Amino acid sequence: MTLKHFGTVGLILTALLVGNAATAAESDRGGRWEATAQIIGSSSESSAGDNGSSVHFKSDTGLAVGITYNFNAHLAVGFDASFLSPKYSAVVVPDVGNPITVDHKADVFNGALNGTWNFLPGNFTPYVQFGLGWTYVDSNVVDGLPSTGCWWDPWWGYVCANFYSTYNDTRFSWNGGAGLRFEFDNDMFVKASYNKVWIDAGNNAADPDFDLWKVELGWMFR
Repeated sequence: MTLKHFGTVGLILTALLVGNAATAAESDRGGRWEATAQIIGSSSESSAGDNGSSVHFKSDTGLAVGITYNFNAHLAVGFDASFLSPKYSAVVVPDVGNPITVDHKADVFNGALNGTWNFLPGNFTPYVQFGLGWTYVDSNVVDGLPSTGCWWDPWWGYVCANFYSTYNDTRFSWNGGAGLRFEFDNDMFVKASYNKVWIDAGNNAADPDFDLWKVELGWMFR
C-alpha cells in the first residue's frame, strides 16, 4: 500500500467521521487509558549533507503501537513506538576518490512521548498532537569485519556464527500532527491523522523530515 492509498483511506475515514459528527455523544474517555494498533505510511524524502553527500528514502508502510492516558476529555499524554523499513539510496563522498552510491534498505525505529489536545468533549472530535522522542536508524551496511561466536545448542550441537556490526545512529526527533477521532459504544475508537516528523542529525549532516499518514484502531480501559 502506497502513501497515496493511505491518503485515500484517510479521506474516507474523514468523510465517515464528519458524517457522524452531528450525532456525537458525550465521551467518557476522561480518566481512562487507551491502547492503539496503527498502520502508518511515510512519504519519500531527500536530504543533502555536506560536500555533495545525500540520502533519498523511498515511501514505505509500517506498524506502530501506542499507550495513552486521558487526563480529561480534552488532554491526553502517551507513548508511541513505530517501525519502518524503507529502501534508500545514499551518496557517500570519501576524502579521496569518487563518490560512492549505496542502495539498501534501512530499519527505522521511532519512539515519542506525545501530548494530544481533543477540541471537543464528545465521541467525535478533531485533535492536534505534538511530541518529542528519538529515532534510531540502522543502515544495514556493514562497518567492519565480522565477529564470530560459538556455543552449544541443545538441538544442533556445537554451533558457530558470524555477527556483523552496521552503521547506525540514534538521534533526537520531534513531531506534530492533526487528525480526527471517533469513539464507538463498545470502548473502541478509530483515528485518522496527518503527521510530520523531524530528525536532528547533528552538525554537518542531512536533517530529514517525513510526512506520515496514520490510521489507528484503539481500545479504552481503566
